[in-house]
Amino acid sequence: MYMNKTKRNLILAAGIINMIDAIASVVLSVCVAAYPEVFAEYTKYYYYFMSYTTNLIVNIVILAAALVGSILLFYSVRDKGKYFRNSRGIYVAGVIIVILAGGTISWILLLIAAFTPDIVIINDPNEIRRQMQEESQEEVLHNQEYELKKQKIEELKKLRDTGVITEEEYKEKLFELL
Repeated sequence: MYMNKTKRNLILAAGIINMIDAIASVVLSVCVAAYPEVFAEYTKYYYYFMSYTTNLIVNIVILAAALVGSILLFYSVRDKGKYFRNSRGIYVAGVIIVILAGGTISWILLLIAAFTPDIVIINDPNEIRRQMQEESQEEVLHNQEYELKKQKIEELKKLRDTGVITEEEYKEKLFELL
């Protein structure tokens, strides 16, 4: 089983765009603070895509939160999503932080990722054949172990019935065997 590549790529893209958005917000805040008259026109459109303030301190805090959220998203899909099911809590924490600190584009990508299935099962004929061989080998080993234990139990019964071992010894050895 593999993680759906589309979902993984959406999550990675949301994390990357979230970081870019937060960095751009800090840069724009510095520019607005340095040259407010020059950037007055740009800030009208700025609010549609990035954070809702040009306050430098607030944007630095948002940048820190965005970096944490993005790192949590990246960590949750590590090793091509192999551990995604085990790191669901980390993923949810990352999503919450990105939603609180991120821009609209990150939200949209995470919303799309939420409706994308987690796992895709690839039915490779060679993989199926290999799994069947492993299962049959395991079954043969299990049957051999079962037959060996069955023979030992029968031997113990014969020893008990002939009086070579007592009932207590029989029960003790039977307990050890099982």
